[in-house]
Amino acid sequence: MSGAGRTDPGGSAGGTRFLENLAYLVPGYRGYKEKELRREEDARLRGRVLAKLQMVKALLEERLGRLTEQSLDSGAEALDRRLRRVEGVADAVRYAPYGFSGFFDAEKIREDTLEKILETDLLLFQDLDETVERLRGATFPPRTKTAFTAFLADLDADIERVETRLVTRDKILGDR
Repeated sequence: MSGAGRTDPGGSAGGTRFLENLAYLVPGYRGYKEKELRREEDARLRGRVLAKLQMVKALLEERLGRLTEQSLDSGAEALDRRLRRVEGVADAVRYAPYGFSGFFDAEKIREDTLEKILETDLLLFQDLDETVERLRGATFPPRTKTAFTAFLADLDADIERVETRLVTRDKILGDR
């Protein structure tokens, strides 16, 4: 890849061209750039996050059902706690206010702020996709207690990353 497409940390014209090109490649970017579309784009993004969290929840519910069928109650209780945590994250997204007035009402948003939001959104979806794929690909129930403990640790790390991305995103929107 040539240097022309890379973001210049100094905020040069090259960085601006990079962001303009992203507007065509990444759904939602243009919505944040244009004041009239910001709240709508934020609502759309939250809907996409909720859909991904719903996939995670459904996969966890299916695995919880397997544990219950096999009378593995100690494992079921631990997995149920993770399911409740995912539901809490989903509720936080679902019931969060649609945007921070400073960000959504500003006439113009700095390019570096847009870039931070875009990066956070992309990483958030990457984390959610990886969580879904990990759940789909995992042997379940794990054959040993050690494997189950490792599965839960990976799941905890996945949920923590998603929570952190959402907090980071809200902070960026609030700081403008």
